[in-house]
Amino acid sequence: MKLHNKIIVMPITVMLTIFIISMVGMEFHLKETLQDQLEQKLRTFASFASPYLVENSPQTSAETQSQYLTKRAVQLSKTSSSRISYITVKGKLLADSDINVADLSKVKNQLNHPEVTYALENNERLAFRYSDTLKQDMVYLAIYDKDSNIIIRTSVSADAYQQAILTMRWSFLVIIFVSIIVIVIFGTLLINLIKKAVNHERALQEPRIIARTREITLIQTMTTMLNAASTLDDAAIVLQNIMPKLLPLMSGAIFILDEKSSLNEVSHWGNDWHDDIATMTKNRWLLQFQSSTNLPLNRCHHSEHSLCYDLIHEGDFIGILQLVTKEKIIDIQYQNLLKSLAPQLSSAMVNVLLKDSLRNQAIRDPLTELYNRRFMLESFEQALNRAGRQKSSLAVLMIDIDLFKNFNDSYGHEAGDKVLVMVAEQFLLNLRLEDIACRYGGEEFCILCPDTGLREAHVLAEKLRQCVAEQQIIYQGNSLDSVTLSIGISIYPNHGHSSDELLQQADKALYNAKDQGRNCTVVTRINVPYC
Repeated sequence: MKLHNKIIVMPITVMLTIFIISMVGMEFHLKETLQDQLEQKLRTFASFASPYLVENSPQTSAETQSQYLTKRAVQLSKTSSSRISYITVKGKLLADSDINVADLSKVKNQLNHPEVTYALENNERLAFRYSDTLKQDMVYLAIYDKDSNIIIRTSVSADAYQQAILTMRWSFLVIIFVSIIVIVIFGTLLINLIKKAVNHERALQEPRIIARTREITLIQTMTTMLNAASTLDDAAIVLQNIMPKLLPLMSGAIFILDEKSSLNEVSHWGNDWHDDIATMTKNRWLLQFQSSTNLPLNRCHHSEHSLCYDLIHEGDFIGILQLVTKEKIIDIQYQNLLKSLAPQLSSAMVNVLLKDSLRNQAIRDPLTELYNRRFMLESFEQALNRAGRQKSSLAVLMIDIDLFKNFNDSYGHEAGDKVLVMVAEQFLLNLRLEDIACRYGGEEFCILCPDTGLREAHVLAEKLRQCVAEQQIIYQGNSLDSVTLSIGISIYPNHGHSSDELLQQADKALYNAKDQGRNCTVVTRINVPYC
């Protein structure tokens, strides 16, 4: 059953049950009350009729006595609006207010009636029965007068009694009918009001539910994609795609704390984000970090147009989520959204950091932070395939630090490590993002330069050699000797079509540079067969 039907049917059912129970109880009570009233009324009438027998009845013949009693019965009947009868103990009707004296002999013996029989036994009796003489239901009260040895019977029509019961029943039916109409009317009005309220609330809640569902879906999608990301670069792409959809009216960035306790920007989005905001965020956090031994936990700094939320994972501070906007005031709704977003974002970023750290340990040299030889060889094949598809060139630079053993022998291995780190830093400063620099082994390095021809490769090699030579290394207060490089170059497809061929050719060129006195760049020569 529908709700609006229940609102009407259930009150009506309860009301009908109450009314039926009440009507049965009241009818029973009313019957008793009316019966008592009739009995009292008839007893009063009988008490008025009884004195006439003792005080006024003439001592004459039975016929004269019947005429006298009939006259008195008629008078009392008119006064009391009841029927009065006088009956002998043998059941003969002496007088009756509704029967002529001449017809009294035609009336059958009254001992057949229960009120007369019981009156002789118990002095009085009330009875409800049908009158054969009057052809209607009557209420009889018979009283036995021992002084005159006559039974006085008063009676009234039972119609009044029945009418009272019927009136009560009709009254209840009218009340029930009116109540049902009132309940239906008010139920209908209530249903309409409820429908309007429900529709109004639905109109308010549906956009919120849709928006909240969209937010939850985007958060789950972002979390899933971040968990699938292998590097911070992959995570940055995910954040740049999801965060503008999740927070369409806001710009922002995510900063992650690295192993050196430096706050680095992973990703940013939105037109309102600027580099100066990133600088302010880093400086503010740096001041907080330097001024306190305890890292901030679960802190949220916000104003009307800016919000900074700390990213916490298992009690450890891992980064900051910074949001800014020019149009939208950051209200409690956005703060609640960030409270549900931040824990999931923190957990996902921790997973990305862990995978990125493990990946770096697998592909990078721990001292110089350049790629290791294994990663270079894997990337070499990919770079060759790409160059073959694009019909472009690929430069291979084999680099060796000249007389590196002298640094270790003269100043120790720690000084040698500083030399290696300085050379790696110069490589990173002067190479493109697409170039791949790796520590090939010991003091030897290898650089892959996609889309680079012979001339560009030679220029880059000379630039690296010059930059390294210009650096001054201070170790334990002493300035180390200048560092020089010997470089050999091979070019795809001029000097080979496989990684082994190109590495061998570049290595030969490197040895040629050593033979020519070091600190120089040599390009692999192409051997042309004599014809």
